[in-house]
Amino acid sequence: MSETFQCVKADIDMTETTDGSLVLQNKSPLASYPANLGVWLRKHAETSPDKHFLQQRDEQGRWYGLTYAQTLDSVNRISNGLIARGLDRTRPIAILSENSISMALIQLAAMQVGLAAVPVSYAYSVRSETGSHIRHILDVSRPSMLFMSDADVHMTKLSQWDNDDLELYAFSNSKSHDGVRPFTSLSDESGTLSPESQARFDAVTPDTLAKIQFTSGSTNLPKGVEVTHGMMVTNQTGISQMWPFLDENDVVVDWMPWNHTFGGNFVFNMTLMHGGTFYIDHGNPTPIGLPTTIQNIKDISPTIYFGVPRSFTAIYARMQEDETLKQAFFKNLKFIFTAAAALDQATYEGMKAMSAEVRGESVPFFSGWGSTETSPDSTLVYWEIGDARVIGLPIPGVKVKLAPDSSGKLELRVKGPNVTVGYYKNEEATRAVFDEEGYYCTGDAGKFLNADDPSAGLIFDGRIGEDFKLTSGVWVNNSRLRGSINELGQPFLLEVVIAAPNRDYLTGLVFPNLPALRERFGEAGHACPEDADFLKNEAVTGFFLNIFKQHNTAQKGSSGRFERFALLTEPPRIDKNETTDKGYINQSAVLSHRADTVEKLYAESPSGNVIIIDTRK
Repeated sequence: MSETFQCVKADIDMTETTDGSLVLQNKSPLASYPANLGVWLRKHAETSPDKHFLQQRDEQGRWYGLTYAQTLDSVNRISNGLIARGLDRTRPIAILSENSISMALIQLAAMQVGLAAVPVSYAYSVRSETGSHIRHILDVSRPSMLFMSDADVHMTKLSQWDNDDLELYAFSNSKSHDGVRPFTSLSDESGTLSPESQARFDAVTPDTLAKIQFTSGSTNLPKGVEVTHGMMVTNQTGISQMWPFLDENDVVVDWMPWNHTFGGNFVFNMTLMHGGTFYIDHGNPTPIGLPTTIQNIKDISPTIYFGVPRSFTAIYARMQEDETLKQAFFKNLKFIFTAAAALDQATYEGMKAMSAEVRGESVPFFSGWGSTETSPDSTLVYWEIGDARVIGLPIPGVKVKLAPDSSGKLELRVKGPNVTVGYYKNEEATRAVFDEEGYYCTGDAGKFLNADDPSAGLIFDGRIGEDFKLTSGVWVNNSRLRGSINELGQPFLLEVVIAAPNRDYLTGLVFPNLPALRERFGEAGHACPEDADFLKNEAVTGFFLNIFKQHNTAQKGSSGRFERFALLTEPPRIDKNETTDKGYINQSAVLSHRADTVEKLYAESPSGNVIIIDTRK
């Protein structure tokens, strides 16, 4: 690690409660913080007015954007326009858009004057056949206004319903649709807040609702998490205490959607707090979106790169063949941050070795853990680690409780100023997620990397509700098994779902990465233009069969060894809650909606695309 890159030493208090729980707390007290997220924008507009803040590509592919001063001017004009419309805190505004400068402006403008924003996933309109999630979110939040990125894209869904109680605005193509106003019509003539707008700004407190962020709906319809200004500003303040190397020179290239907490609260707010530059990446780690992401990395060379494990496995695979990408990715990089799941150790070690080739020293990997309900960070890695599974320790102001669960695991529970008071207009769901001491019960399990040295950090130990028993009564560690298959199969599979609760043995449903597979097995791809035929090709089935056999050789019992699997031709459906717009797979929804395939996996005489694994050693 560079001598100029100084890490904070891990230092926590740990106490044991009468019920056997362990409570962890950072020894550093939380530093002071502003009441209004908008204070940070004002600060940088004053101290660094000409510094680039937000950048995106135009239709010709050229980068353009706004400085901090220009951003504040635009945000103030929009805030004045909102207040002039007579809006108050009783109803939020909704935003249906991919990440964009316009989305950032309307969201910042609403929040700084005490109006809550409801960012709605762009995928719920574009990738959804019905738009049912949009209808649900609008029914729950009852916004007064809805801002959409492109009226031509979104009105197909929105026009299905009666929107008389909703003012509609669009960033583009508003003229093509009756009742849709152009976004620019909302802006006031003055870039200075009006007296009423300034009074609204001053009235914002840490308890003021800033966002209603809807969860991914991994088990049920999405719930609206109440996110306050205090949750977001305390979270970034605690992170900055542990990461003193963040500064105004940081450059971020990021694709993660802002309706989610990782992209919208962690990455965006971090850039805003420190006065960095945010390049909006309209790519993603899917086979279709990856080329765009790669080109953006080559153009910009970020100083920090944030992502989920899938993004790093995809980029790492490309860097092994693309020297230009490798040089651009690492040459300015301070560190890499991964979250949402554990990165496989092979990719972790490979990327560290690559960074040493480019820079003469390895770039550190950091990680963290949290949720929408914790805005999002609860634990953070802020020291050099050697194991990609480590999710860190609590940041200042946050307490993490490891509570014993009947499964034998320890549930991670959180208390602190970063934790939500509950779900919007859903008292029942709110009551269900807090324990008797007021800790938010995440449903995630954790344990120490080294039980004899808690300062080495926590590791993620799977979801409490995703582990299950076989009919023999033996517990199955779902997360560990999925992680093993995913690591062995990268980058040629998207995810594996274990189809075994209350069964005699393990089987798997595999979502293949078809573009990557077709590139690897070119001859088979040419001979089999239809995906269903391609996935039955002997070369392809043999490849996946070998992956499962490799996994099985390291397993000792029935709770770890797969006997059958199936390659799925239909990708996970967002309408059926099988996946989120970030690509996370909902295990239970997949098993429910593909019950016919599960039954084939366990049929006495399996047929179709079921592949039997020889489990004999």
